[in-house]
Amino acid sequence: MELTSKKIDGQLILRKLNRLKFTPAEKRTITLILSEPIGYIPNDNYRRPTLMSAIMEKFITVVPGKALKTEQERVLFQQLNYARYRLCQVRRKLQRQNRWTGSALRELLHWHHRQLDARSQIVMANMGLVLAMAKRANFPGVEFTDLVSEGSMALLRATDKFDFSRGFKFSTYACRAIFKGFSRTAKQNYRYRSRFPSQLDTTFEKDNHLEALRKENHNDWADEVNTIFKENLADLSGIEQSVVEMRFSLDDHQSEPLTLKQVGDRLGLTKERIRQIQNKALSKLRVVAEQRMVIG
Repeated sequence: MELTSKKIDGQLILRKLNRLKFTPAEKRTITLILSEPIGYIPNDNYRRPTLMSAIMEKFITVVPGKALKTEQERVLFQQLNYARYRLCQVRRKLQRQNRWTGSALRELLHWHHRQLDARSQIVMANMGLVLAMAKRANFPGVEFTDLVSEGSMALLRATDKFDFSRGFKFSTYACRAIFKGFSRTAKQNYRYRSRFPSQLDTTFEKDNHLEALRKENHNDWADEVNTIFKENLADLSGIEQSVVEMRFSLDDHQSEPLTLKQVGDRLGLTKERIRQIQNKALSKLRVVAEQRMVIG
């Protein structure tokens, strides 16, 4: 992500704005835009005004919770980042000027609202991911509303950082970000609860319920990954399948998992190469498992 140059001093902004006819709300918005960093994903198309003008004129109808088509997604992310790119251009121009004009500041407001509109549409279309994942998440002691709140913030961060030009679907990228947000909330919740002695609250009495629940969730997750592996839903290559089978003893004829070195000796590869293949295969399995968790 590319950021603008240094922010403009808040007092300087107010002095310059006082000479111009803007509403108090507009002045607050302008001050916020100029005093905070603005990031965007760079793209060579931004230097082609005719092409970008056609893209910015496209109107995408978003149904809340309904996934966007690939082309709709590309258009919205281009609109979002191009608007921020233009924001940066206007901002740099203002930094070089001693006296600001109303037209330049109105252009600043225009591009600010355009990027907000595109961002809102992307978030609206993908909010269903947050709700679906929050409903299926298994984090004992964490409220559903806390998961939705953290998931929504993670979705916003993912929207700001996603690079559509890499060819991935945004939903795949967003699922990872949302799940990380859930995990972070669960860790914070655990640390908060651990500060209080269990005798102060009967709900903290020790029993094996949480441990049993964790074990059940772990087994469900393991069964899900095993199904994905056996049906090769993650599209693993032959060598990736072999490495995973031997490392985790998924072959019926192998009683114990093999070490990285043992697998390497069997396949004629180094220990480090086996580690790389294993990590790549596990990453593929994890992505498919998280997608199935949302959809299923």
